[in-house]
Amino acid sequence: MRVSIIIPIYNVASYIERCLQSVVSQTYNNIECILVDDCGTDDSICIAQNFINQYDGNISFTIISHQENQGLAAARNTGIKNATGDYLYFLDSDDAITPDCINTLIELFKKHPDIDFAQGNFLNKNHERSQYSFSQDIPTYVNTRSDIENLMLCQIVTSACNRLISRSFIMNNHLFFPIGLLHEDLYWIYYTAKHTRAAAFISKGLYIYYQNEDSIVTSTSNKTKIKRYQSRLTGAFDYLKDMLDNGSSIYQRQFFAVNLLCCLVELSSIKSIYHWGTFWLSICKISIKLYRKITWKRILFFLCLMPPLCFFSGTKTLRWRIQHRLLSQI
Repeated sequence: MRVSIIIPIYNVASYIERCLQSVVSQTYNNIECILVDDCGTDDSICIAQNFINQYDGNISFTIISHQENQGLAAARNTGIKNATGDYLYFLDSDDAITPDCINTLIELFKKHPDIDFAQGNFLNKNHERSQYSFSQDIPTYVNTRSDIENLMLCQIVTSACNRLISRSFIMNNHLFFPIGLLHEDLYWIYYTAKHTRAAAFISKGLYIYYQNEDSIVTSTSNKTKIKRYQSRLTGAFDYLKDMLDNGSSIYQRQFFAVNLLCCLVELSSIKSIYHWGTFWLSICKISIKLYRKITWKRILFFLCLMPPLCFFSGTKTLRWRIQHRLLSQI
């Protein structure tokens, strides 16, 4: 069983060698590693090429270069389309994996032949349980719709990384990443959860997540915050359309509600009347799709989404109340 490890590369000169070293240290040897050059401005690709030139082992390396910067989603899609493995594994270039990572996940596929993906846990830079790791008492195998959606949408961090996934499952369900959006993993997870028939999990830490202060997820610039909230809002409209067209579960509705809440949290730190206005108009459009009549509770709820109250949505108590109210009305 051949595994394709897909690594997008963009301005990661300080991390790429550590990432590649973790790949060549794998105990599983039927691996191809696809590096997607997304046109960064540093010497990441030169470092990667030098590493590959000095490597003498069973893993085959391929570098595919974009003509221009297209973003993480497009880089992963390029990797998917060029992969020849039976299984895919997404690895971010500033992170690393443990030596037994791929072999451990392959063993889960051998134990449960019907699964669409196998997932391990997260470690921090000290190789200890990460704050993003899931509980040790999580089921090791799930094959019911409710359990799958509960785990993927509500219990486990919504990352495409750290899971070995069947390439045929990806291709048959056209599960590519949305180009132009931040938080593309969230979007991908929602639709992946819809199609997953069975999955296996192991609480053992296999993926080493290094928190990069310069990443899109941790950036505190207003420009990035605005892009993050706009991406979440775009996703929320798509989730809502899917739920209205095809029916919904409590876990899909919770996922939808959390996305809208995260939009509010981003906006509360931006404190922009213009962007709040854009968001509130979007909320009005959503309410028209959802609500058949106006009640005083719904009026009060929408008042909470208006300035100045919306700027306090980052506080824990108000955040929970807004999420609860959103969930009860979808």
